Amino acid sequence: MSSKVLIVEDEFIVANDLQLILKQAGYLVTGIAVSVKEAYEQIAKNKPDLVLLDIHLEGEQSGIDLAKKLKTENIAFIYLSANSNQTILEEAKKTDPYGFLVKPFREKDLLITLEIASYRHKNSIESRSGQEKLLQEKLSKISHQTLQYENYLNETARLLQTFITYDLIVFEIKNSDQKKCTAYLRIGFDEYQYIGERELENITNSKSTTSFTEIDYLENEPVIYEMEDFNPKLSFIKNHFRAESFLVFPFLLNTEVTIQYIFCSQKKNNYSQHHIDLLTSAKKDFANLMTGVTNQQKLVDSKKSENLKETLSPQFTDIIGKHPLLLNALDLIVQVAPYSTSVLILGESGTGKEKAAQSIHNLSIRKDGPFIKVNCAAISPTLIESELFGYEKGAFTGAVESRKGKFELADGGTIFLDEIGELSNEMQIRLLRVLQEKEIDSVGGNSARKVDIRIVAATNRNLEKEVALGNFRMDLYYRLNVFPITMPALRERKTDISELADYFAKKFCREFNKKFNGISPKMIEQMNEYDWPGNIRELENFIERSVILNNGKAELNLNLNSSPLSESFNTKNVHTLEDVKNAQLQLERDYIISILKKVNGRIRGTAGAASILNIKPTTLESKMSKLAIKKDDYTD
Repeated sequence: MSSKVLIVEDEFIVANDLQLILKQAGYLVTGIAVSVKEAYEQIAKNKPDLVLLDIHLEGEQSGIDLAKKLKTENIAFIYLSANSNQTILEEAKKTDPYGFLVKPFREKDLLITLEIASYRHKNSIESRSGQEKLLQEKLSKISHQTLQYENYLNETARLLQTFITYDLIVFEIKNSDQKKCTAYLRIGFDEYQYIGERELENITNSKSTTSFTEIDYLENEPVIYEMEDFNPKLSFIKNHFRAESFLVFPFLLNTEVTIQYIFCSQKKNNYSQHHIDLLTSAKKDFANLMTGVTNQQKLVDSKKSENLKETLSPQFTDIIGKHPLLLNALDLIVQVAPYSTSVLILGESGTGKEKAAQSIHNLSIRKDGPFIKVNCAAISPTLIESELFGYEKGAFTGAVESRKGKFELADGGTIFLDEIGELSNEMQIRLLRVLQEKEIDSVGGNSARKVDIRIVAATNRNLEKEVALGNFRMDLYYRLNVFPITMPALRERKTDISELADYFAKKFCREFNKKFNGISPKMIEQMNEYDWPGNIRELENFIERSVILNNGKAELNLNLNSSPLSESFNTKNVHTLEDVKNAQLQLERDYIISILKKVNGRIRGTAGAASILNIKPTTLESKMSKLAIKKDDYTD
């Protein structure tokens, strides 16, 4: 069945050309509108699958205004614009379009963009349907448990975080003569603080009678509040919890009891119609759950006070920190993991993109399948085709037997393509076919083979700029960019430095068999002041070096500011993470060689280098091999 397309464009020639191109390509054009008002009328008359939308239109309203309505009605749209004003483009980008074409554009680019938009929209619908089903199943599971009142709400709070992120959630239960409010404040990835009246006094530093119970019933239907249309009844939450956006979800439990969930976020524009639709689809399940809640305890004020903490799930044991930017990334990982959607992980080198990809795999239904890692930048351009797709016996000189490629090895699991921006144009085309057809052709093979894989890609490049420069295919970018996740730079989450440093220090002290005596305040201060161009990887290497140089009897106290490595980061010779890494390794190599020279090359024994470094001889030998330290380096 042909997709129905509405053209919203006030330039007759452009609109007519679009109509001709679309009809020739097999699309059904439902009409042409020159204003937002006309577009509304045509959408109501014949709902299109996709809208081609100019930003500047006749009338007071712009294409961006129309885009917001299209978003609420779940209609895919692509912007058409000749305007390069950065402010307008940023506003357009906030509406999350399915594509963006700059006039004048080629017919080929238009058709590719339409195909990608249809693909992304279909994927979005499938993901939403899956989310709705999963939420309903998990709510039903909680409602069938026999729990105490607070435990019901605790489990519900944790569950909802994976679907609708919040910093504070308030549960309000009200009948004709009394009301009970229970709130949970997020203090970590899976850590929530229960807030009762005593906790509220501590948080607000006041014994004021103002509390959650004075919020009162807000609306009869779900509603989203932002700063520009703020409800005064929520001032208490805004003032004491710095909330910027709210989602209120009320429903009638029975003729006597009403329920109200209030999601509060410190992020602006955190909630959308999609969240309301998701909650509404599960209203029956919420009602069943809250029936069990109200049956467990009468509506009286709870005196219970506790921090509801739970150890991070094993998938996140290597991702350390509580900064909101990191928590946002982890929330997205949890949300996308259950599906087979392609994921693009963005962020600077050393921010933990590989660990994020591993977590997506571990949390997915593919967790028992293979997780194959490929560093696209580390494989020679002449070898990458055979590495990814495999080859048949005799395909080229030296191919004495057939070999499976990375894609085939990942069948039934996940393949992680790191540094995807380094692929050649030819390999980008091959990868696009894998995404479209779910099949591969090995080098020298005669037939295609189907593969069931999920692709998670990562890059430290700005792929939008690479697309503009012609270095990266637009169609591949949009196929991969279905669900982007950005891992924040360490300088953006400095509140996590102390926890990360402590984690790495304990790790290396165990590895080197040294006692951990803490980190000196001076060293922590220096770490907090430093910008960490190499991010977490650089911090980890710095802590490892400080442990190696420590005698195991005092606090770690390596001077970051006077370190030769630190100075090298400020020189004009260091441009890449590879330079940083090489400088770190060279410093460690020079230090070990200096110790070996002092002990005349002796490794074992009380006077040996391993004893001085306070590490096992086998660990030292392993490091010497890794750092290519030979006998000639420390003997005359």
